[in-house]
Amino acid sequence: MSLLARSYMTTSADSLTTGHQVATKMCEALGSPPKLVMTYLTVNHDQPSYLQGMREVVGRAVPMLGCSAQGVIGPARVREEGFAAGALALGGQGIAAAHARVTEIAQDTQEKGRLLGQRLRERLPHAPKLVILHYDPLCRVDIEVLLDALFEQVECDIVGGGSSHAFFYEELRSTYQYFDQDVTSGAAVACAISGQFGVRIGASHGCSPVGVQFTVTRAKENVLLELNGRPAIDIWYDICGSELRDSTALAIGLPTGDSANQGEYRVRGAYALDKDTGGVVLGCTIPEGSRIMLHHRSTEHVLDGTRQMGAELREKLRDKTVRAALGFECGSRTRPFLGDKATLEENLQLQRSIGAEAAWLGMTAWGEVFPIAGRPSFHNYSYAVVVLSD
Repeated sequence: MSLLARSYMTTSADSLTTGHQVATKMCEALGSPPKLVMTYLTVNHDQPSYLQGMREVVGRAVPMLGCSAQGVIGPARVREEGFAAGALALGGQGIAAAHARVTEIAQDTQEKGRLLGQRLRERLPHAPKLVILHYDPLCRVDIEVLLDALFEQVECDIVGGGSSHAFFYEELRSTYQYFDQDVTSGAAVACAISGQFGVRIGASHGCSPVGVQFTVTRAKENVLLELNGRPAIDIWYDICGSELRDSTALAIGLPTGDSANQGEYRVRGAYALDKDTGGVVLGCTIPEGSRIMLHHRSTEHVLDGTRQMGAELREKLRDKTVRAALGFECGSRTRPFLGDKATLEENLQLQRSIGAEAAWLGMTAWGEVFPIAGRPSFHNYSYAVVVLSD
């Protein structure tokens, strides 16, 4: 068996003990030292203590990577309140892994992306097959600038998500990125893996265009200031009402530009409404002059999209043995939109479709990353899954 994978999830509250427990369970089940450990946990935990507990078990030589999460997805479980921690360990003779970090990514973003990719490439013995990325979505970074620079270095699929915390419409606090035992904000962390295994990526939006288009007539960085010559916030109020929580079913679609997939969009959600500038704050830049299409999502669209993604992945993997799956589901899809019951059923069905016996780990992200037309792209209101197989 060239690729080994084990995952574990717990809702225990003592952070140091939880770190010990998660690492011990995974390493015992893996049967050999891991080559990489990915981990997510809710911000209720004392994050440095948790990572210390993991490090004491796995040792100092094993790369550890992850981030804070609104919620954690594990085998047959989803937890978006209280204490939750989950981890995935990868090992075996058929895999090599390297990890890297860059800080203050909102400054010199292109250079930070280049450095991140360069460090990953230099630390791997072979060209990477996959990069998993986590970053701080609240530091006002234009994440697509970082993605473009990172991709130019690694030239492989990039998937991942923005770190997050418990969901509050009214207040966005700090999110955290994990690099070994270090806990930081304003950073991007990534791991690259190479070896004898297969990679399949699935993605689902659950949004559909409503036929209402606007032209971006003024924008600054990741803030839409005017649409069709009017303050963007006024148009948002006209459609959604005066509160950001009222806009959870509305999204912005930006055409992908892929001639092979006409009518396909990259979906953007509003992170905040800036009353001082009259702007709508997004997770990345939409250039002036862009034509955007408003999108609507419904519970039916979301769940149907996940079912279709699962069926497509199952078909692509029918001759493979699924070893591990990592999921990155938008944090405004799950409990805030679908509710706990539907979110659990969505993930149970997805796991059954792809392989419930595989090692599963996921997190609810604030911004999802997956490829479109061969290049990494930033999305909202999405669910991306990467599957590793023999």
